[in-house]
Amino acid sequence: MTRRQQMRKTFPLNALMHFALKILQNHSETHTKLYFLQWLNVALDNLTAGHLENLNEKKKALVQKEKQEATKSSSVKDWQKRIEAISREINDCTLGIEHILREAGQIYEALEETSPMKDTLFLSLPHIAADLMISGVPIELMDGDVSYVPLRWVAAVFDKLSEKLGDKRLFVLSVLGLKSSRKSTLLNALFGLQFTVSAGRCTRGAYIQLLKVEETFTAEIGFDFVLVVDTEGLRAPELSNKSQNHDNELATFVIGLGNLTLINIMGENPSEMQEVLQIVVQAFLRMKQVKISPGCLFVHQNVGEVTAKDQTMEGRRQLEQRLDQMAARAAEEEQCSDVNCFSDVIKFDANTHVYYFAHLWDGNPPMAPPNPHYSHNVQELKSRILVTGQQESRGSIMKISDVKFQVQDL
Repeated sequence: MTRRQQMRKTFPLNALMHFALKILQNHSETHTKLYFLQWLNVALDNLTAGHLENLNEKKKALVQKEKQEATKSSSVKDWQKRIEAISREINDCTLGIEHILREAGQIYEALEETSPMKDTLFLSLPHIAADLMISGVPIELMDGDVSYVPLRWVAAVFDKLSEKLGDKRLFVLSVLGLKSSRKSTLLNALFGLQFTVSAGRCTRGAYIQLLKVEETFTAEIGFDFVLVVDTEGLRAPELSNKSQNHDNELATFVIGLGNLTLINIMGENPSEMQEVLQIVVQAFLRMKQVKISPGCLFVHQNVGEVTAKDQTMEGRRQLEQRLDQMAARAAEEEQCSDVNCFSDVIKFDANTHVYYFAHLWDGNPPMAPPNPHYSHNVQELKSRILVTGQQESRGSIMKISDVKFQVQDL
């Protein structure tokens, strides 16, 4: 019933969808598709930039007024409701090519469920998405607005990937962290990717991007591609009413999919660490219960160089203590008698699985140059990721065709 209603609203296609899908279908050259998508993204950004600027100014003014009214408890709640409403409006009015590709997936699923597909334009949608993935374009895995994973669409896209590339070996790398903790920036720096990092366009849901390994290294490290999974931030203010369940579901999904998960923490704020670690430990414990054994690396970003040198050993010790306490508490709730510390949940060594990152900028942005120590930290972390991938390749590395089954199981 819902799909039929969706079909009635979808057809005939609006001008934007018809125009975008026709161009992607009719041009086989990769550089033409990428050129078109790049300029389409610029045009969509320009379309919403003015409105977003006005909304951000209104939000800033509301925050200032909320601070002034902080002594009046009755009025504070009203201001918070207004701020949450304008935050939702800011999220709702952003528009990018990810929304067009999401719509393509919805059209494909609706057509497959309600009627046999005869139009070559719609039959070729998974083919188009697979071509874009091979070209390095991020594809949405989970719809961040409704926490929905389009299983039929994902399966069709990965089937096309298998046809085009062969059933190659994949190392899946995912990332988790609080909102605006520079997760996407870290992934972009590590691998030269294209995940959105602008302040008004934070990641929503989960996106995947395919990264080809140079053929000269594939035999040595044991896999042909890295599948990078970027996720929305945990504890997002606009999801305050449903944040806990949403975050737990997202963490379980992403950690279960990845061979290795980067746990991204902004600085050394104890309250922020507590929030992230609680979710992460619970998710890893669930993986242990279903006999999935992913790995993790903890990355503390935005830590000053002096602080990192002085507090590295103490920071590692405190992190390990927190993880052990949370693992014991979570195990008691889940009635897992064989878990007493975090190392009983997954293989974890605080000396090799924890990294401290310098500030990204050497000074105050936007005019500050990148910090050279950040680049050094990135290279060190990348080496560790590849070593972990090499170890994983002896056991749990997936094939491209396996990914759709892993997503369905989760």
